[in-house]
Amino acid sequence: MDAIEDFCRQIYYCDPYTSMHAEHVADLMAGLASQMGMTSDEISLAYMVGVMHDVGKIKTPVHILTKPGRLTVDEFEVMKRHADEGALMLAVSEGVEPIVRIMRHHHERYDGKGYPGGLAGEAIPLFSRMLAICDSFDAMTTARCYRTPVSLGECLEEIRRCAGSQFDPAICREFTEFIRERFGFSVGALD
Repeated sequence: MDAIEDFCRQIYYCDPYTSMHAEHVADLMAGLASQMGMTSDEISLAYMVGVMHDVGKIKTPVHILTKPGRLTVDEFEVMKRHADEGALMLAVSEGVEPIVRIMRHHHERYDGKGYPGGLAGEAIPLFSRMLAICDSFDAMTTARCYRTPVSLGECLEEIRRCAGSQFDPAICREFTEFIRERFGFSVGALD
């Protein structure tokens, strides 16, 4: 774990936002895994995946990564490569095979309209489906170079709205409950 975190710190050094984001997502992933009743090994895997999920951004040009406005279609195509790039970077290391598949598919959508593989539903690895929600939650609730954060309530409403299309609805329910318990925030149940 220490070696993985050191590796990530070195990679994320050039982009402090990505480093902070990875730490937040790792904490969210571990909390969600715990909420879902996973084993300690699975919770550790969830944390590691959260820390490592964006290492492929090291290959994304800085002018795209830190662009203050909306990305062009071509820039977005470059940005989308980070999931595959990260998976390829890690694929050469022994013992991280489960993380490679999870990283590669964390931008898949439950309805099959995501990338890079267009996987849908339960064909998307469980931890990738969890990561999609945790990644989006942190992206929405923290300041980005191109927009201000949304409130916790607005974020949870967006996650609720995207249940069944972008996100796995069962994991949305677990995540909402986790956030309610973690922040003492009152939210309605997802149907």
